[in-house]
Amino acid sequence: RADQVREREGVPREHEIEGARALAGRAVLAGRQERTGGARAQHECDTQEASDLRVHNANQCITLNGTVSIVKNRVLSSAGPLMTRVIATLYRALYDGILCRLPEPAAIAIGQTGLRLIPFDRVPLFRLEDARLATTLGGVRLPNPLILAAMYYDARILSRAMGLGFGAVTAKSVTIGPRPGHPQPNLVRVRTAAGPGLVNCNGFQNPGLERFRASLGRLRHRVPLIVSVAGESVDEYVTLVRELGPLAELVEFNISSPNTKLVYEWSTKPRELVTLLRAVRAATVRPLIVKLSPDFAEANEHQIIPAALEAGVRIVNYGNTRRVEESRLSQGAGGLSGPELFPATLANLRRTRARFGG
Repeated sequence: RADQVREREGVPREHEIEGARALAGRAVLAGRQERTGGARAQHECDTQEASDLRVHNANQCITLNGTVSIVKNRVLSSAGPLMTRVIATLYRALYDGILCRLPEPAAIAIGQTGLRLIPFDRVPLFRLEDARLATTLGGVRLPNPLILAAMYYDARILSRAMGLGFGAVTAKSVTIGPRPGHPQPNLVRVRTAAGPGLVNCNGFQNPGLERFRASLGRLRHRVPLIVSVAGESVDEYVTLVRELGPLAELVEFNISSPNTKLVYEWSTKPRELVTLLRAVRAATVRPLIVKLSPDFAEANEHQIIPAALEAGVRIVNYGNTRRVEESRLSQGAGGLSGPELFPATLANLRRTRARFGG
């Protein structure tokens, strides 16, 4: 997955992406309230390195509540380092040799069709069950801290993903009504010094609340499901959270998509955002995640995150794409994802820890 962010310190490049386990690598901020006062760092998600397992750093996330804790998402392979390298090599060969040579829509169609039809989730190689990896997110137990980023709304793909070793799966952001998304081209590949990436202006292409809600009724939750919602008004967010909250373990509300003007602009209106945060918190008993844009780091740290904490929102996703100009896209700009984001993301997380940690 091109939006993989990697911990580079001390990790050879060939070990940075671990095949199918590297499908989702956005930095995710998450946390749970440990106590009612103070801001004290809690390393709640740290998993101890086991001497009998080969550990590869896959990506880094930092969690935040009234405190800030750091967790490193890791890929552990019970098959041993040789098999892990083989899988990584096969994945790179598939991407570099086939997928990246196809037009972007064709590559996406092939990948999604494969996920729907091929029972990868029945292959034990993609899973590692180890009690030492278990953690909690907003009070919800996860078998491990690796979370699939928001990419799919198809319940068949979500079901497959739940059997591929993730600790939780995030559905693609859903809106009140169906949206066709922006015209093609709405996704292009980029090559950077840090590795391959993508720039998209998808525009929240999704089936809308009614169809998505109906599809979730048939989904068996093998791991926790995070539903993600996006709206252009407080009422839309409240409706989405109220209707979808009972069908998931956690709810993420996206206020940071760089491809949808009214959603992206929430980050420029922190005073109005306070009303949204409080209204959404009152709409569900589920743990809430607010998804922030890295383009507004100062507003995030000085206004939005403090307002989220005051409203009772304890989980912050600081890993959305960065807006960049891209003439090949139909909108002339889009959201960049990929390892190029890692240094800035890590810097944002460290500043957040310094500001809110103990």
